[in-house]
Formats: sequence, structure tokens, C-alpha cells
Amino acid sequence: MKRLATYFFATVIALGVFGGIGSAVSAEKHDTKWGEREFKNNPEMIKKYAEMLGIDTEGKDMETLKKEIRDVSIKKHAEGLGISTEGKSSDQLEKEIETVWVTKIAQQYGISTQGKDIKTLKKEIKEVKVKKEAAELGITSEGKSLKELTYEVRKAQILKYAKEYGIQTEGRDLREVAMDVRKTMIHNAAQKLGVNTDGKTDQEIFHEIMINHGEKAREMKLFPFKEELMLFPKGHP
Repeated sequence: MKRLATYFFATVIALGVFGGIGSAVSAEKHDTKWGEREFKNNPEMIKKYAEMLGIDTEGKDMETLKKEIRDVSIKKHAEGLGISTEGKSSDQLEKEIETVWVTKIAQQYGISTQGKDIKTLKKEIKEVKVKKEAAELGITSEGKSLKELTYEVRKAQILKYAKEYGIQTEGRDLREVAMDVRKTMIHNAAQKLGVNTDGKTDQEIFHEIMINHGEKAREMKLFPFKEELMLFPKGHP
């Protein structure tokens, strides 16, 4: 289960390097979209994920497997958080899990949760998180909207990784640089972990790394893992 959690967590981490890296140019884009979309459209990954959950895949179509994966994984997440699952639907459990995670993350950031709904807490978390990241990067938050600040933070993160990997940035579109960072980061991780990349797309390599070497990737800090981003994402497979 630890290996499984690392895999799914990894598809939504991307504090700016995967889903969020492209959103540096459109800050409103949701950070989970890349991993979520690639997972849903990859029958092989769906089958592997089902097998990791102990689900029999024989003779089942993808829609059936996705539903069983969702039901089983939501139940496991709930049990892991100490949430009673008896008599509750997956939708009910998903909401409870989200509440637990959002509350936990708010507390990590020192945000009071008293009398606040989840939507309010999410908004406050995002604001505090972006301002914290801005401060770490030496970016001033004064007089800037959250959207403007988010853009500056994402841009700085991309350029920081580009410099680290020796990627040319002069005169180039930020999105192109971001995609180069993503590609380089994935292939760098594959090389260090001994993952064969022949004939595989970047997405396939990434998913293979996270399924088979997720904990090692975390230990070696091959991707920008952020514990506070472990929210239960909408559209969990």
C-alpha cells in the first residue's frame, strides 16, 4: 500500500514541474490534470494499478476496472485515515477524505480551521502556500494578486530547474522551457534508477518510475515531492 500511495501521490505532486509546469503560463490550470489524464487514457497503467490493489482484471473492460479501482482505493484511503467506511458510498467517503486532508494541510500552514468550509480553507491554503514559496525564492508578494504571484513563482521554479539541468532559456518561450525541464527530469530519474526508456513516451517512463521505484525516487529527491500537496484529488481513478 505504501508503494501504491507513492505512485498515485506522484501523479499529483508537481508543484510546478508536471501539471503545474505548464500552468506557469496559465496559472488557473489545475495541477493534477497531467497525471490524471494520462492515467485515465492508459489501459496498461489502469490494469497495473488494479492489480496493485488486489483487483481481479480478468475479462473486465476499462470502465469496470476504473470503477472498482476508485471504490477500493477510496476505501483504503479512508481506512488509512481512520474514517469509518461502513454503509458509506465512495462519493461520501471521498468528501470525508478531502475534509481530513484539507484540514490537516491547513493546520500544517498554521491556518485556523474554526468555522470555515473546505472551499474557504482551500483558498487560504493556496494563498499561504504561494506566498511561502515566493518568500523562499526571494519574490515579494506586496501589491500583487494571487494570480500574478503564482505566475512569478512558477516561472522562477521553472528557470531554477532549467539552470540546474543546463537547459537553455535565453529567448525561449517559458512553456517550451517547462516541457524541456519535465522531459529532462523524467529521463534523469530513469537513468539513476536503471529504468529502460527505449520506445517509451515520457509519460510511460514517469508512470513506470512511480509504480516500481516510487519510494526510491522520493528518497533520492528525483522529483519535487511536497507532502502538503497530498490532497485527495477530484477524479481519482
